[in-house]
Amino acid sequence: MEIRQDTGIVERQFHDLDEMAAAILHADVEFVPLATPAQMNSRLMRIDLDESASLQLGEIDVPHLAHAVSHTGVYQLGLPLASTAPLVWNGHSVERGQALLYRPGSEMQATVPGPDRCAMFTVPLARFQRTMVTLWGTELPRFPENCRVARPAPAAGAQLTDTIDRVQRVAREDPGSLASPEARRALTEQLLGLTVQMLEGLPDRPAERERTLLSHSRIVAKAEEFMRARLALPLYVADLCQATSVSERTLRSAFRNVYGVGPNRFLKLRRLNQVRRVLQRAGSGTLVSEVATRHGFWDLGRFAGDYRRLFGESPSQTLRRSEEPPRP
Repeated sequence: MEIRQDTGIVERQFHDLDEMAAAILHADVEFVPLATPAQMNSRLMRIDLDESASLQLGEIDVPHLAHAVSHTGVYQLGLPLASTAPLVWNGHSVERGQALLYRPGSEMQATVPGPDRCAMFTVPLARFQRTMVTLWGTELPRFPENCRVARPAPAAGAQLTDTIDRVQRVAREDPGSLASPEARRALTEQLLGLTVQMLEGLPDRPAERERTLLSHSRIVAKAEEFMRARLALPLYVADLCQATSVSERTLRSAFRNVYGVGPNRFLKLRRLNQVRRVLQRAGSGTLVSEVATRHGFWDLGRFAGDYRRLFGESPSQTLRRSEEPPRP
């Protein structure tokens, strides 16, 4: 289902996380589900604002890992709005009323253990720095780590998240009120002002734990880059250690710190998801056993059990659905 308005507002419903990832703007996104219900219903709303700024609001009803690379030329503020369990973004435990500011071109890594709702406010670099000079008297200094965590006083954090809640409600109930350029500019200015207010407590430099997270994030990012370049190949922890030039112990600490799972679990999830993608796009004559072994699963009984636990159906059921003619 897709709802389009002549107001710069688009809201879509998704039954596939790959399709949702492709619809997200200003970042290259990949989701790795940790479980899949029989019927997934996730949503993405995008509101186009003034001067190429945008507000994206996502609701995902399955536990998952997320990786994204933000585009150059934009700052992005990530805000959790609701979650059934604590969220971990770039190794930081965050909750409603807190935010992570991502620099241009940064890596985003998240562990979401249950259904969640979050927002991403994206502002072009020049526009963001112009606001900082106006309100702070100086530009925001560049920082080396992917993101900085803002943990403001509860009132400051609540102002921005409550405003975003109201924006989403108005976008659904009365989208015409956001149609005019003047309304979009007013909303952009309000969100920027609240963002700058929220960032007042942003640390000038990373603390010791943040420096460790920065190192671990770089290791994980290098491992993920290596994996993305070899999607069709079965990979193992030894391959990642060689690619990142670190020991298995360091690699394990890095993955657990960033994603909350070890590299073996992460690799297995990626391989299961890659098998699923192949089966979903397979033609007639495809054999599940051939696809599974090609991705490094030699114990086919255990593979089938792991696949069913993760996706709620057997590999053969996924394959059969791919062979069905499209519905009119």
